[in-house]
Order: sequence, then structure tokens, then C-alpha cells
Amino acid sequence: MEKITGTLNVIKKLPLSRMGNPKYRIEINGIQFETRTNASLGYSVTNFDNKKVIATVTNTGYAWPILEDVENLYQSKNIRGV
Repeated sequence: MEKITGTLNVIKKLPLSRMGNPKYRIEINGIQFETRTNASLGYSVTNFDNKKVIATVTNTGYAWPILEDVENLYQSKNIRGV
């Protein structure tokens, strides 16, 4: 696994899995990835479309590298006591 930083773009929604869960093909820095089949990330990845992100990816050696996790690069931090 490795972490990359860049702008995430949703390229297309792929067919649903047999269990009915969504799957997407996305692009970060010109490299295409897919969400893992039946992963909960398929439900939230569209929230990051056209946003700067830090993504955890895995190259499985098969057709497409896998997007394992994604988080917003500019997360607001809750400052307490101010």
C-alpha cells in the first residue's frame, strides 16, 4: 500500500456487485483506480469528486489498482478551548 495526494475525479460508475453494492473507477493524478468490490468506500467516494485528497492505494497486479481509503486533504480541525 502507498499513499498518494492529488485531485480525485470519478470517471464512471461500474456495474453493481452481485450483492448490490456500488463500485467506481476513479482517477488521481492521471492514474486510474477502482474501488474494491463490496467495500463501503463505494458509497462515499463520490463525496470526494473534484477535491484534493490523500488516498491509500494498492497495486494488485490485476487489471486495475485498488483505492483502499481516501480522506480530504484539507480537513478542518476542531480546536477546543479557544
